[in-house]
Amino acid sequence: MGHPGESQLLVTTMSLPSAEEQISFLQQIQRLFSEGEFSATYKFALILALAELAIERGDDSGEALELSMATVAEKFAELYWRQMAPYQGDQAAAAELLHQNQGKRAAITAPLQKIYAACGGQLALAKTHQDWPSCLKNIARTVRDMPMQHLQVLGGVQQPFLYDYPSSPRSIRLKPGVVFNLRRYQGLVQQLAKSGWVTHVRNNRLNHPIIGKHDDLEVFMFGAERSPLREVAKILAPLQGNRCFYCQERISEQAEVDHFIAWSRYPRDLAHNFVLAHRGCNNDKRELLAGLPHLEKWLRRLELHGNEIGEHLSELGFVVDSNASRQVAYWAYEQGLNSQSQSWLAKGITEPLHHRCISLF
Repeated sequence: MGHPGESQLLVTTMSLPSAEEQISFLQQIQRLFSEGEFSATYKFALILALAELAIERGDDSGEALELSMATVAEKFAELYWRQMAPYQGDQAAAAELLHQNQGKRAAITAPLQKIYAACGGQLALAKTHQDWPSCLKNIARTVRDMPMQHLQVLGGVQQPFLYDYPSSPRSIRLKPGVVFNLRRYQGLVQQLAKSGWVTHVRNNRLNHPIIGKHDDLEVFMFGAERSPLREVAKILAPLQGNRCFYCQERISEQAEVDHFIAWSRYPRDLAHNFVLAHRGCNNDKRELLAGLPHLEKWLRRLELHGNEIGEHLSELGFVVDSNASRQVAYWAYEQGLNSQSQSWLAKGITEPLHHRCISLF
């Protein structure tokens, strides 16, 4: 795909899904979760993978998108990575790996868990492991043979509204309009898929001896906005001259690690999305998009210090992909402009999102 914004500026409404087509898409998504059969968690992972890749690799042109199975497999590995750690609930005698299906261990977990153990849970290190390529090949084969084949079976009938099946063994082609809809309704799709995944794991009888009644299972499986980020703060403070990213005042013990693109908009801990800010600035900004001057500063930091941030935070296990972070930011600001969102400038000060934000990309 070209530079963000190049093709989108030429898009005409003729190529975009109509309001009726968008409603039909949402109805199909609803049917997928209400009528689809989920004997394992693979289908939830596939939905999440396609939704995230629509943000990171797609655009709002309404066109189809070809994704290699290798790309989908790597996203699968990232989604399951946190769950390769043994889980110990509040009533469990010992920590165990969560079961992802009703029978024997899910096919992708054994090779992935082996690499997880060898790399101490560090995803960046795992991607350099000698067994990583073969692990991804196994995942790709499993995805193609199982969830990809059965995801769109609704009421016992194949309903190919996301992609055609069967398809090329090397790729999956999202149909025209699908990427647009996944980007526009990202929050809803993410919420439905994650909620369904957590519920499936919690209700699995094989997990009952592991999971307690009051466990916050979703935090373990997917992370959370307030995950401990003390080590991230130590890395970002010197890069920011020990000053708040937003107000530029000196950092004190009240500083917090903020998601530049708010967690509520895109719930993934991407390394380059973190900034260090005063608690007051962070709390006041909340889920708003940062204003034009802050976006300029963030993009400049990405260009000047992106490699350094990536190297340090990869050691802490965060996903490091500066291009993905940039694409997520572009998507968020484009969606913000389309919905006429306010942007945050400083405590108590907001303004309509400036159209120049898009041109910065």
